[in-house]
Amino acid sequence: MSTCFKTLREYLYPDNGHKTFVIPNYQRGYKWSVRIADEKTSVEVLIDSLIAAYTANSEHQFFLQGVTVVEDGDKILLIDGQQRTTTLYLLLWCLDSKNVTGNMEIDLDYAVREQSKSFLNSLKNESFDYQNEDPENLNQDIFYFKQAIEQIKQLIRDNMDKGKFTNFLLNKISLLYIVVDREKAVRTFTMMNGQKAKMHDEELVKAEILHIVSQTAEIANLPIVRTLDDSFIILKEIASMEWETNALRSKYAREWDKWLYWWNREDVKDFFNTHKPMGLLLEYYYKKKNHTSPFSFRNFKHLLPDNDIKQAKNVFKELRDLQKDFEDVYNDVHSFNYLKCALIGSSGDAEDKYNVIMYFIENKRAKEKLEYYAKWRLLGATHIEVAEPFTNDPTAIDGKIDNAHKREERARKMIEDLSKSHVYNVYDDLLTKQLLRLNVEEYNKLNGGKGVKFDFSIWANKSLEHIYPKSRFYHVEIRDDGRCVYVRGDGTELSEAETANPTLLNSDKVFTDKTRFSEHCIGNIVLLYGRNNSEFGNLSFEEKKKKFFNNERSFESRNLLHTISSFANGKWEPANIEESSMIILKILANDYNIERNE
Repeated sequence: MSTCFKTLREYLYPDNGHKTFVIPNYQRGYKWSVRIADEKTSVEVLIDSLIAAYTANSEHQFFLQGVTVVEDGDKILLIDGQQRTTTLYLLLWCLDSKNVTGNMEIDLDYAVREQSKSFLNSLKNESFDYQNEDPENLNQDIFYFKQAIEQIKQLIRDNMDKGKFTNFLLNKISLLYIVVDREKAVRTFTMMNGQKAKMHDEELVKAEILHIVSQTAEIANLPIVRTLDDSFIILKEIASMEWETNALRSKYAREWDKWLYWWNREDVKDFFNTHKPMGLLLEYYYKKKNHTSPFSFRNFKHLLPDNDIKQAKNVFKELRDLQKDFEDVYNDVHSFNYLKCALIGSSGDAEDKYNVIMYFIENKRAKEKLEYYAKWRLLGATHIEVAEPFTNDPTAIDGKIDNAHKREERARKMIEDLSKSHVYNVYDDLLTKQLLRLNVEEYNKLNGGKGVKFDFSIWANKSLEHIYPKSRFYHVEIRDDGRCVYVRGDGTELSEAETANPTLLNSDKVFTDKTRFSEHCIGNIVLLYGRNNSEFGNLSFEEKKKKFFNNERSFESRNLLHTISSFANGKWEPANIEESSMIILKILANDYNIERNE
């Protein structure tokens, strides 16, 4: 195998005689003009790039992806590079048919596809009406050839100097020319096209940035070569610039790989709920630039103009800054804990997730703002309701609603709902999020107020547990038909004789106010890991407490500090449930700045 760089002139018009480019029979048909949805075709991407490079500086070199070939006398078998070579052929023909005829003749031989070969050769004939060839579009290649020609013609501006542009293409555009042995041709094609995994958009962005910063900038103020010393000065400057370019490219590549490693840590992927190679970095950077279109390499490429080294460096710097923001938010205990709470309280759609994370990045040093934001998101407030003073509402008198008032309404409704005697299985989502927040706040107080990261894995395995077993209570219900029935706390219907069991408590009588307290009220409910909940079952408070604090065995819920405070009581009776309810509701009212009547 041999490898070298060739300009398009050297590739298409070799000095050692005219060549025919052969597309082997195992190659697929021409596809570069195929349009997917509203995205640019590969033809348009290539032509746009070439025109942009020419417009920016027609003296700069521009490198295309390489081609892999087998050289066989006056034939060049295209193993990889068929689509690109065919598109370049059509581009040169569109600029001037003389670019593919006469002394500059280019022959494309689509093996075993005679109609495709005939169409490309017929373009050299000025009388050939390509638009009316195969009018019913029965031949796929011809249809896409015609599509490519139309796309190219739309991009070539009328005021462009086609001669200068052609000269730029032939002399300033280079590609890597790779020659393999004939025996390896099919295997190489299979490796490059059949078994090659598609590059992720993130990988393409990295490659594009490294490609741009690898270009050598023009060297200014060099001496006119009059002496040998002048030559040495020029060589020294070139060597120095190449060294700096290589060092910069290596530095960028190492940094990028560090970001990649960080985003592929299991804890990071789980926390941000993303499994993309570069996590949220490139997507959020692109969106932060006020782009409404979805992230993709083609869309991101607009932020990286060809040959604009300064812009590529600036994009990389801004990516570096955003990556540091992500790491800072993740590494700081309080922002870590509050961000995850806010994400749990978010709607779950991509736009809201972006708003939550960017709010934390923008306010990462303002602990009180993060705490404030997280507690309201857990209560169901929207991003706008927390971050903005007003919400637009056309039904309102002045077209907007005061968000402070909306938040207060949410808080009052929360206190009202959680003050009821029956919270369990009625307000589970609301209750679970508030119990989670109370546990997280206990972690934030640890380590002298510096806090400790909370283990949020419980959220995928959460459960609500009655401290005093619900099956040890019963109450009276009046059915629609007027019958008086006895119902145990777990929903089982009892006979009157069964209620005489001394281990059963009449919920209607043991609590001071049955509208506020029961076995299902907030004071008797704690947050547990689901695996631990199943172990408690119908155990008494004393048995649950013993199991909870048994240090001889692993028990995940022992890490829940607010839960611990409940099981740490010496006894647990209806009076303790009432007292616990009052304490928790007072904490919630204080946290949300709501006055309540005891």
